[in-house]
Amino acid sequence: GFDIRAYRDAAEQRAYTRTQTPGPASQDGPDVQQAVTQAIAGLSERKVQFTYTDVLARTVGILPPEAGVIERARAGIDEAISREQLIPLDREKGMFTSGIHVLDELSVRALSRDIMKQNRVTVHPEKSVPRTAGYSDAVSVLAQDRPSLAIVSGQGGAAGQRERVAELAMMAREQGREVQIIAADRRSQMNLKQDERLSGELITGRRQLQEGMAFTPGSTVIVDQGEKLSLKETLTLLDGAARHNVQVLITDSGQRTGTGSALMAMKYAGVNTYRWQGGEQRPATIISEPDRNVRYDRLAGDFAASVKAGEESVAQVSGVREQAILTQAIRSELKTQGVLGHPEVTMTALSPVWLDSRSRYLRDMYRPGMVMEQWNPETRSHDRYVIDRVTAQSHSLTLRDAQGETQVVRISSLDSSWSLFRPEKMPVADGERLRVTGKIPGLRVSGGDRLQVASVSEDAMTVVVPGR
Repeated sequence: GFDIRAYRDAAEQRAYTRTQTPGPASQDGPDVQQAVTQAIAGLSERKVQFTYTDVLARTVGILPPEAGVIERARAGIDEAISREQLIPLDREKGMFTSGIHVLDELSVRALSRDIMKQNRVTVHPEKSVPRTAGYSDAVSVLAQDRPSLAIVSGQGGAAGQRERVAELAMMAREQGREVQIIAADRRSQMNLKQDERLSGELITGRRQLQEGMAFTPGSTVIVDQGEKLSLKETLTLLDGAARHNVQVLITDSGQRTGTGSALMAMKYAGVNTYRWQGGEQRPATIISEPDRNVRYDRLAGDFAASVKAGEESVAQVSGVREQAILTQAIRSELKTQGVLGHPEVTMTALSPVWLDSRSRYLRDMYRPGMVMEQWNPETRSHDRYVIDRVTAQSHSLTLRDAQGETQVVRISSLDSSWSLFRPEKMPVADGERLRVTGKIPGLRVSGGDRLQVASVSEDAMTVVVPGR
């Protein structure tokens, strides 16, 4: 079988040999290899496979735009291929994966097998908390099998996910074990905390896996929406579970998967999947209609009716162009049914642009006219700027503040205190429902809050915050 420790030792030995017996000095210089490494790492966080063009474009975007930069970047990529930092997936070397992914996937499989072989799930009758309801079929089997590592799959919205996690926590408590719950994101964390059955449980976010999570020996860790885990996060989870003899139960709600599909790697390692079918089943209606306009009109009518009835509804369609067409159809129907007022005012809104530790250093992320904010710890407020110019030669941004003063900031100096926003025009009418995506100076609202527009004019907008 695959020996992960031997693989790591061999990789470390190859790296040591290269540092002790370096090849001839490359005219590319160290900056090129660093740029290629950053490009590969950035792509690996978002994709399992990527093209040669992806790597080249990202590398060139990091390097200063000097003469011969493309040739230098190509040479750096060739060197990355030779040292297995990039692994070709086809004979023409047009599609790649990274050595990072291969090692992480093999590590997930190896750790999964180690946990299933070595970890023991114990029962402590003296600490048992009696269950308050019956178990679903899947959880009943789980309670009997007591697997050290398992995947619990099942469809369902927020209520179904909450029910699934609560049932797993109740099972672990009945067997006398401590429970730790890892939520997929902040929204899921708040959703889980609303359940009275989970009011006394420790519920943390996925970020805790990156910052160093403390595992309670002999406990049960329940991961909500585990399909969103990246390979790196899964490695941290499994490594902690292996070292502290922790039972890991990962729920799979079948939504968008994280980079690398860690659950698939675990299934390949032999981890069992339990099919959960509890919770409230929502009815679904499928309407077959070849004419797009008729489909969208029907969807718009149903959506408007649900909004008028006070229900929380979401309309979804793929593609920016299709989304714009559907949005227009829905707004027209909402006006027809009197949910929205007829006069519209066009406003400028700021949509956040996601920046991580790698993408914030890419010059292509920034465009003139975009808005940047920097957190000022002294005034405990955000300083806002507009990007006036993006200078490729110096890899820098020229920022303009509210007073018209400009300053030049090198892209390489940007850190997590900076946020980036894209200005967008949007129509607003009386009765509009809005969601806040960031803190608004002077208003007591925060990201995620919902607003209802009471009235809007060219000069002002009056909003109501539900619940206040």
